[in-house]
Amino acid sequence: MLISCEESAILPNNEDNSGDSTIVVKPSFPIQMSEADYNEDNTYYMLNDNESPDVYFDTSQRSFYVNQPLQILFDDEHYFQLRFYSPRALKNLTIWAKIEGYEEEFKFIELEKVQAFQQLRVHIPFATEDLTAYTRSGKKIQIMANPYISKENLTFTVECDDPYWKCLQSNKCKWYIAFGRYSDTQTSWKYKMKASHTREAVAIALNMSFMYSSEEFEKALHEFGPLHSNNNKTEIDKNALLTKARNHQGLIFGYTTGVMGLGGGTTYGMHEYCYLEHYADDKSITETLFHEFAHCLGYGHAGNMTYEQTGPGWITLCGTVYRSLSIDKKIPVYSRRFMHNRRCGNTYFNDPYVASKYIIEDPELDAIDGGLSLASGTTDMGGNDKEALTFRLDHTDVPGATATTFRPKDVYAYGDTLYVVNDAAGNFSLEIFNIANGKKTHLGSIKEWTEKKTTNTFSRQPNGVFRANGKIYVTHEGSRTEIFDAKDHSFITCIGNGNWGTSSTQTIHAFDVLVHKGVVMIHDKRYVDFVEERLIQPASTPFIYTRTDNMGEVTNTYGMAINESNGLLYSTHPAKRIDIFNPAGLRVGAALKCSKQLTFAAQPYALDFCKDRLFVSFAGNAKLCEVDAETGEIVKDYTTVGGTTLQAPEKFCIRRNTLFVVDRSKNGACVYAIPTSELK
Repeated sequence: MLISCEESAILPNNEDNSGDSTIVVKPSFPIQMSEADYNEDNTYYMLNDNESPDVYFDTSQRSFYVNQPLQILFDDEHYFQLRFYSPRALKNLTIWAKIEGYEEEFKFIELEKVQAFQQLRVHIPFATEDLTAYTRSGKKIQIMANPYISKENLTFTVECDDPYWKCLQSNKCKWYIAFGRYSDTQTSWKYKMKASHTREAVAIALNMSFMYSSEEFEKALHEFGPLHSNNNKTEIDKNALLTKARNHQGLIFGYTTGVMGLGGGTTYGMHEYCYLEHYADDKSITETLFHEFAHCLGYGHAGNMTYEQTGPGWITLCGTVYRSLSIDKKIPVYSRRFMHNRRCGNTYFNDPYVASKYIIEDPELDAIDGGLSLASGTTDMGGNDKEALTFRLDHTDVPGATATTFRPKDVYAYGDTLYVVNDAAGNFSLEIFNIANGKKTHLGSIKEWTEKKTTNTFSRQPNGVFRANGKIYVTHEGSRTEIFDAKDHSFITCIGNGNWGTSSTQTIHAFDVLVHKGVVMIHDKRYVDFVEERLIQPASTPFIYTRTDNMGEVTNTYGMAINESNGLLYSTHPAKRIDIFNPAGLRVGAALKCSKQLTFAAQPYALDFCKDRLFVSFAGNAKLCEVDAETGEIVKDYTTVGGTTLQAPEKFCIRRNTLFVVDRSKNGACVYAIPTSELK
């Protein structure tokens, strides 16, 4: 028998003021959980990239109804389980429970946030503990320990004030959704769904079913031109068509190859591109989605329900409404940014970044990926607050070197470590020094390294160097940027495959590099290429996220720097100018356009900022100048600075209160360290 107790029958207050006995806190409802409470003991994320196909192809483990994406289960061992089939999280969820024999529901569990694809599992000690709870009317009751409580006499009610929950609850369709292996012998079904495809299938199912449930679609359907079932232009009853779409049995998603899609009945297979490109902020291509669904509704290739042989039809109608609902953020999963499956690494094709056809901005998305700027990390300042230094470094500081074998090209200081690129013909290297207390102690060289059991070298002239977050980046004209471990100088990976080109794994030579807020920026012969720093992993292939517009093809000395005061990227160009870019929209994936140019009488080589002051090295008579960052006006000539007259300065950096500048003088190339206090 299940017996409830009113508040008057509850045990006395658990507080004990005597100080002589142990306080015993009785188990009670509601269970309250925040994000911090989720761990591997209670939470698993369904359809993750490591989930076995044997799991996600098993309908008893992975299937749902579009109008019930939140599944609640209670098993015989008294485990409460929640599964959420959604690529988007849900906030402020409360679940009430009702036990047969008890008069009222009681507040069972409060979840601050249900994560995307979360499977939550919590043990409830109904069998062994007396539990206190609070009913809807506010009564405090006691639920007596009872091993016979089961799913048959326990029901749940869900409440949530999240607008996303309201969106999900508005779904009028009852489609059953699962994932199918399909044929092992038929060529079109040869390749099976990956977990990334199943996640996208959930998004597509929620979005399509929501759309067919919406007033927007119903209105657009009746305002659209006639829909035909055959080439004789036999008109389709639109009310019957909408009812058929909403009452369709369901979709068993699969993966097709050789064809873009296969559909009919509940069979619903699509190629990878279809799973990825349907978002408005991706390519916004949806033809296959609605073509195959029309087949599922029983229509063939005649008429205008699939191939639109009799004029604009179903796929145009559906695609237009789908896109509109996405841009207006009314559809459940309106952006690719909820999952970023293009870059998950668990796809058949390496096409991680494509430009967004439409831009969708939203704080919820920004919380997931850091925002459209892409640059959401922290810039590594690396001992930039150390004391200023004064010295001159040349070939005499490199063991065994001569003026012919050591010719500095670029320099970068990171704390007490100085990196100098050597582009002397036949002796390409990166030379590394300890500069603590102004001393110049040679620590070693990077001339060759092991890559896939093969000895490799700088195949062409090296140009730039940068260090950030334990990695050293060295560009060279062999169309690669080599990346080394800052501790042991071992090779990690490279950006660019060594072949001159513009694919997502190629650069056109490589001249300069910097890393800022999680983004690696490489200036090659035509573009600035942008790569996510998080992708720089051993043996990985970092993909170029996007590029700038083509700035003109010239082989020369380039320099880049970020103006921290406004986040703009300044880049020198041999055509006597500085190009300015705003990286704030990198996430969109479109080519970054130059927002402004500063023009000069002489070629600018390199540049850097000292706080909000811009310094530029030039090929003209004024070798090093402070420049107004807004107008390009020369503020002051620093060709002679700190008692040193620069002969042929090119690349430089301003770090740790010091100007480190390469002077490419024919009489002996060197590196000067000059305190920034001299830049008065």
